[in-house]
Amino acid sequence: MRGHARNIMTGRVTAVGTDAQLATIARTLAEGGFGGVPVIDADEHVVGFVSESDIMDALLRGEAESTLASSLMSSPAITVDEFDTADEVVRVLREKHIHHLPVVRQSRLVGIIAPSDVIRWFAGHVLPPLPEPA
Repeated sequence: MRGHARNIMTGRVTAVGTDAQLATIARTLAEGGFGGVPVIDADEHVVGFVSESDIMDALLRGEAESTLASSLMSSPAITVDEFDTADEVVRVLREKHIHHLPVVRQSRLVGIIAPSDVIRWFAGHVLPPLPEPA
């Protein structure tokens, strides 16, 4: 596939800090319709990721609402650079068995690639165009 991560990603990305609490993260996912959020430090470097599965696991374990993102997140963060190729993006998603991939520029968060982004890219740039209606 042609293109780069920055062509596939959603540029407006919601992230949380390492001190965000479970309750806040759960509300963020529910209200935003997100499958997860990157966790960033004070310099906006991606240090982890909290997915819906991480939240579900924490809830099923009976974790307190005040449990911090730093305890919930998968770390180290799996990211791609904005100039990594579309093929590299797909490879990382497949090999790491993840669905959300933060995109960075000079180690700072600039976007995220979710399944809907990959499908939109595939439909718009890989598949042949639909025939014109008669």
